[in-house]
Parts: sequence; C-alpha cells; structure tokens
Amino acid sequence: MPETKAVSENTGSGQVTLTHLLFGIAFCMPIGMALTELKHSGGGMLRYLVAAPSTLVLGALIVTLDWKLGRAIWVRCQRYSNKAQNTAAIALFALQLFWIVIGAISGFKLATLVIEHVPR
Repeated sequence: MPETKAVSENTGSGQVTLTHLLFGIAFCMPIGMALTELKHSGGGMLRYLVAAPSTLVLGALIVTLDWKLGRAIWVRCQRYSNKAQNTAAIALFALQLFWIVIGAISGFKLATLVIEHVPR
C-alpha cells in the first residue's frame, strides 16, 4: 500500500542539477547534428538559414516534452515509497537519455531533408 507523503511545493532549490545538464544536451543535440551534417555536405548559406531556426524549435520542443513528462511522472511518484521514487528517478534518467538520442536522430534527419530540398 502506498505511503501518504506530503508533496513538496518548493521543488526548485536554485542549483544546477544533472537534469539541467541533460536538458541542455537534449536541446543542443539536434542543432549540433544538423549543423555538422550540413558542414559535411558542403553547406550553403540558404541551407544554414533554413536548418538553424528549425533545429532551435526542435530542441525546444524536445526539452519541453521531456520536462512536462518528467515532471508529471515525478509529482505522481512523490506519494509512494522511497524505493518506488528511486525506481522512478532511474526511469526518468533513462528517459532523458532517450530524448538525447531522439534529438540527435531528428537533427540528422532534418539536415538530410534540408540538403535534399534546399539548394545551396
């Protein structure tokens, strides 16, 4: 039976955590992959002008989805035991790694799409 615990209203301690670092990596991964692929293919100013804002939006979307999903799961798990909370924390860590991989793949795919359809 789940234990009844009070959910803390002050979830932010003002410190940078591993979660913030992983959010930053997830945000930058589509940008880095797309720009690297564009540079490798020969680039072109128009391609960079199309890809850069698109990957910024993609990175922001990934971080927003990751944040909202992680927060919903974490708030829901606060009323359970410490063992269940530790399991949820490990699952959320794995989920953030998953989002980093998704960001890399989507940045690469976006770059190939831009390379195919936008002239140099």
